[in-house]
Amino acid sequence: MNISQEKQVNNMRKLMMILMSLMLVACSTQTSAPEKEPEKKDEEKTKVSFIGVGDNLIHEMIYIQADKAAGSENDGTYDFTPMYEHVKKDVENADIAYIDQESIIGGDDLGISGYPTFNSPDQVARDVAATGFDLINTANNHCLDMYQAGIDHSSKIWSEQKGIVTAGTYTSNEDRNKIRVIERKGIKFSFLAYTYGTNGIEPPHEYSVAYFDEEQIKKDVAAAKKVSDVVIVSAHWGDENVSAPTDFQKKYAQLFADLGVDVVVGEHPHVIQPVNWVDGKDGNHTLVIYSLGNFLSGMLDVNNVLSGMIRFNFVKDNKSGKIQIEDVKWEPLITHYTGDAKDILNTRKDFTVYKLSDYTDELAAKHGLNGVDGQKVTIQDLYDRTSKIIKDIEIIK
Repeated sequence: MNISQEKQVNNMRKLMMILMSLMLVACSTQTSAPEKEPEKKDEEKTKVSFIGVGDNLIHEMIYIQADKAAGSENDGTYDFTPMYEHVKKDVENADIAYIDQESIIGGDDLGISGYPTFNSPDQVARDVAATGFDLINTANNHCLDMYQAGIDHSSKIWSEQKGIVTAGTYTSNEDRNKIRVIERKGIKFSFLAYTYGTNGIEPPHEYSVAYFDEEQIKKDVAAAKKVSDVVIVSAHWGDENVSAPTDFQKKYAQLFADLGVDVVVGEHPHVIQPVNWVDGKDGNHTLVIYSLGNFLSGMLDVNNVLSGMIRFNFVKDNKSGKIQIEDVKWEPLITHYTGDAKDILNTRKDFTVYKLSDYTDELAAKHGLNGVDGQKVTIQDLYDRTSKIIKDIEIIK
């Protein structure tokens, strides 16, 4: 091979190498898919769901049923969970679930009792916690039925339940001044509770019970706002068996709104009352649920077995930090029980709480109040009674 031929071969080799390199680059360009940008999660808002129910009022016939459900009668064991089973899923699924523990859990050794001086078994606290409730109001007109000993025991038994926060009755000055806070999804919620009175029983200490007191409420709300993003108040107020809020309720509802409280959850009348937005002096809007009625009780009027489960969401705009209440709805509930209309006081049994949307005509026909003082229980009538009171928010059917 002469020099000229050798140069030609070398040039050909160089050309082939260049072509192969270009082909590899081209193939690489064609087969390599562009990297996908990571999907951005919708983090603009944080939502915390809330439900609340009214009075958990353990009358004698209710704890007798729980005694039987636990096995041998009169052996000191109780099981209340079957009474709550039809609402348990709703309670568990809520980020925050509220209940008013109307009857004091004062200690089994003090003797279990019903109306008019209540003392409920310790198992009530365990079963309420097992159902999924988080916030427990203990400030009500029966909280001193077992005096300070009852409050001290109540505090102890509730403290033994995981995740439970109580407010309204206290064991010391330090306990009274401690603001209760619960956190969900990075949002802090403070919890305050007040009662109008304690059936004429004087508290043994100033710290024992949180009563409605304008100056004290101002201090409490100010302290709560320093340690939380949202302030929730339980209000035990109003006239029994009256569906309209009193001037007292309206006065304190306005005070709470002016102080910047976010939600007021009311109970005590044993019947349902309206739900309203109350405008505060700074342009804020406070959701006021005047009365949720009786969640569970053995009372003897249709209006006393009809109650409500309030539902709504706290929604935080993560850019501005502003928190609003949205999707406010009312879920009607009924305490079902059976019994002989001729002797209903002594024959009540089969106590169970149902959502009205799950209640049936067959169950309604078996309700123990049918025939008592001319009463008749029907699903349509229960919805009609609800809609006459709850006018400003959606009623779930």
